[in-house]
Amino acid sequence: MTPTRSRLLRAAATLVAAASLLASAPPAVAATAPANAVGAAQLVLVESVHASGKVLQIGAGDAQVSSAPGATVPAVASISSMAQADPRTLSAQALRLYPVVGSARTFLIADQKDRVLIRSRNDQETFRYLQTADVADSATDPYAQWELRDAGNGTVNLVNVQRDRDGKESALDLYNWKTADGSEVQTYTLNASAAVQQWRVHPLTPTVTSPAVVTTPGVLPALPSSLTGRYGWGRTITLSPITWAMPAATTWLTPGVVSVAGSAKGLFGEDVALSASVAVGALSDAADSSLTTYAGATVAEVAMRAPSTVQRRIGDTGQSVTAAVRWDFSKVTDAAFSTPGTVRIPAVSGLGFSATLVVTVAAAQQVNVLRQSGVHPDWSFKDSTTFALTDGNRTATGFADWRSGGAANRVNPNRVTFYLDQPRQITGVNVYDIGGKQNIGSVTVQYRTTRGGWANLPSATTWPSANTSTDLRLEVTASRPVLATGLRVLVKNKTSSTWMTLSEIEAYGPQLTPVS
Repeated sequence: MTPTRSRLLRAAATLVAAASLLASAPPAVAATAPANAVGAAQLVLVESVHASGKVLQIGAGDAQVSSAPGATVPAVASISSMAQADPRTLSAQALRLYPVVGSARTFLIADQKDRVLIRSRNDQETFRYLQTADVADSATDPYAQWELRDAGNGTVNLVNVQRDRDGKESALDLYNWKTADGSEVQTYTLNASAAVQQWRVHPLTPTVTSPAVVTTPGVLPALPSSLTGRYGWGRTITLSPITWAMPAATTWLTPGVVSVAGSAKGLFGEDVALSASVAVGALSDAADSSLTTYAGATVAEVAMRAPSTVQRRIGDTGQSVTAAVRWDFSKVTDAAFSTPGTVRIPAVSGLGFSATLVVTVAAAQQVNVLRQSGVHPDWSFKDSTTFALTDGNRTATGFADWRSGGAANRVNPNRVTFYLDQPRQITGVNVYDIGGKQNIGSVTVQYRTTRGGWANLPSATTWPSANTSTDLRLEVTASRPVLATGLRVLVKNKTSSTWMTLSEIEAYGPQLTPVS
């Protein structure tokens, strides 16, 4: 059975849909399929979330023997470590994605020999396993078509267009949680939140932050001779030299914003398109920035939420440019945010302009943080039960961890984690299992610090907290508020004769942006 263990790799990662990433990929590869069936292919690395640093391969030499019934040959699809030290080898690990004409976010997945990944037919016993076929023979075959479906946090599920013989959607799945090189990839019933079914699609071209340059009218701007590019898997490269397509000299006579195109060579020798934004004219001080918080917020909390850029006007043109800013919290204490009111915080000196952050402090309103936006659940293991631990229902099972194998194969301990997009203040946590399997023997509640480590929630409760009642009704008030980037609940069972369930988890704290 496919595991549903998932792992969020970065709480602060930028969400980028894989389909939009393809727009910046290297030059397209000529397709051998019928021109009206698929578009030109793009080269990408498809990285596993569960086995970070390892990518999907087709027909790899180190693939393990397939787990398909009666199989004696290597698995068609597997994972291999990314060859990050050698650009040529890394490029050879890239797969081709052929967009299916007329089907949004749907592709054929092929290696660079144009062997297309195709799910076995539903009338076969091995319908969950993979085969290969030619691009030309697969262009219109739903068994060979895969939808890149957003799975959150910059990841996708690769969902087969053809439903399985039970009428369910299936997705590429890292078989049996294995992470070693050569581990098999097959399909299994779609579980969008399972890390073994989540993938990151990396085009073989870097993203580059466009530089902002300022010049006075009549003066040719000095554009950078090098920039830093970052590939999706974390590799950075210095792009140099850069060729800038400078416009006519008369362009710099008129105040305004001018975009200048440039190009450089990337890690694989690919052409990287660049641009620079040049503000022509005198820049003003920055307009005031604003932020709303609640009474009782800490300086650290406000500082983490403060904007990192401001807008500066270009003379009288009505146009503006974005400028980086840092705020001076050196003379601000927690007491400044203890009661409703307004706090003005200046920018640090030395920026070349002045700016002010206006913080509005509103009365605190307690909410269940886990029912707000920007919360991402995770777990060690969950069965097919629909995840519903934050639906407000304390008496209906919202999490269960049954798996085959009986007492010898119980998940004990188990863990449910919630990652938060922004740090949140936590003042209390409730955990319930009412009317479920009634098999929770102990509970430990921990929060993730702003440094990324985990600590027990400070309270009068001794952790782990033993549960001697039939149902679980654990309600804990923190002895002091904590600033958390995540929350997790660790549970152990009473007995291995059955599995564990939970019905609801609640975490209370002030509303991030109070309602007026």
